[in-house]
Amino acid sequence: MQVITFGKLQAQEGQGDSLLEIIREHMDYINKQPGLVHGYVARCNGNSNKFLVISFWESEEAQQAAMTRLSTDPGATKGFLQMMQLLNGQPDFGNYTVESIVK
Repeated sequence: MQVITFGKLQAQEGQGDSLLEIIREHMDYINKQPGLVHGYVARCNGNSNKFLVISFWESEEAQQAAMTRLSTDPGATKGFLQMMQLLNGQPDFGNYTVESIVK
């Protein structure tokens, strides 16, 4: 089954541009992972410090394998830690199994 993961992130005041740069760099690592169908970064209208990061995977196994690989990649780990330092509060992460797709 296909899987969608998301992260809702809010940067500290005035750090939105810096956070976006790090998110984009981190997404470069995600985009190279087998099984990734799509990856998106969205910035909130009206609050330039809030972001939604979404990835769509062929399967839960592909997503889990990618996260395992990324957790052992020094560049990906460094970027993730830099991202966390710019946040205002804790991120909200989610992992959902796709039940249906409507066009």
